[in-house]
Amino acid sequence: MDYEQIIYETADGVAVVTMNRPDRMNAMTPVMNGELRHAMLAASDDPAVRAIVLTGAGRGFCAGADVARLSNTAAGGGREAEPLPVAGTIANGLDLPEGFAKKYAWLTTVPKPVIAAVNGAAVGVGLVMALYADIRICSAQAKLGTAFAKRGLVAEYGLAWLLPRVVGPSRALDLLYSARLVEGAEAERMGLVDRAVAPEAVLDEAKAYARMLADDVSPRSTRVIKDLVWRSLIQDMDQAQDQSQTEMEAALKSDDFREGIAAWQEKRQPKFRGA
Repeated sequence: MDYEQIIYETADGVAVVTMNRPDRMNAMTPVMNGELRHAMLAASDDPAVRAIVLTGAGRGFCAGADVARLSNTAAGGGREAEPLPVAGTIANGLDLPEGFAKKYAWLTTVPKPVIAAVNGAAVGVGLVMALYADIRICSAQAKLGTAFAKRGLVAEYGLAWLLPRVVGPSRALDLLYSARLVEGAEAERMGLVDRAVAPEAVLDEAKAYARMLADDVSPRSTRVIKDLVWRSLIQDMDQAQDQSQTEMEAALKSDDFREGIAAWQEKRQPKFRGA
């Protein structure tokens, strides 16, 4: 598919999905949202892709919703329809409960690791997307914030559920109440991102991490681990224990387990097939 507002590339087991409106700091539009979902479907269905990097073109990751759209909504114009479907689950994706399939939360159902390379501003919906990724590698100079309260809005897209689970309730409330911007280094200290690096190194670091996953670990394992971790956020301890035991018993019968043990014993690179 030819995309208007994103770029989709694959190499060395890694798909790179780039939001591509650099003149607008990659502000979100219905077209971009639909194209992002389509690209994630493509990456999910491609057996050669083992990990996915999500980033932005130019100086921003995603600076939030497009201002023109917000102005139109504030004037009573309503919201534009999405040009591509965004409801439901990712094809061949994780069978998580229904809430995970909703807008932007659907990134959690992508059956492969998603690494956000936060190269610049991640505000509002841009921060939401970064938080629904599995790993966040951020520019030390990037600015991240919620924005909603300064626009007369509230925490959207499940952010009031997700943000306290990432940074704790009081820090989440601080970020949501004040809508202040934090730079990447502070974001790393509070656990909002996993790693803050030099601006010029963000994409390379994210790609290197994704290639490591593509080369060294079982895609079957990452799929199941992702399901276990996201699902555990809404489970009690007994449910989490029971599911992990069931999945471990299945893993012990898998081809990837046999290959992992053989590669370890033979001191060679594993050749996982994801089965």
